[in-house]
Amino acid sequence: MTPKRILIAEDQMVTREALSSLFTKRGYDVEAVTNGTDLLAIATDKKFDVVITDLIMPSLNGVSATDIMNLHGNTTPVIALTGLSQQDISFAQEKFTKIFHKPINLTKLFDYVESLLGK
Repeated sequence: MTPKRILIAEDQMVTREALSSLFTKRGYDVEAVTNGTDLLAIATDKKFDVVITDLIMPSLNGVSATDIMNLHGNTTPVIALTGLSQQDISFAQEKFTKIFHKPINLTKLFDYVESLLGK
C-alpha cells in the first residue's frame, strides 16, 4: 500500500520538524516547507492527501495560500494551525477543513488526519 502524502507548511522550525518526524513515524510520506509561497509551488507540482498549514507565515500566509489553491480547484483537505485566538480567526473558519490551536493536541491532530484518510 502506498503511504498517504502530507504537505506541512510551518515557519517555526521546531514545530515543522516535530510534525514531519511524527507523521513520518506513523507511516506517512511527508514534505515540509517554511512558507505559503513554497506551499503553493510544491502543491502545484505534486499530489497530497492532506495539507497542514500555519495561518501566519512569511512571504504568503496560510489563508492566502489556501485561497489561491482553492481558486485553482483544490479538493485536498487543508488543516490550519494557529496561535491566534478563536475570535482572531473567525474570518478564516470556512476556508479550512479544521483549525487546530497551538499548542497542538497531537493526539487530536493525528486522529483527525486519520479520520480524513480513512485509516
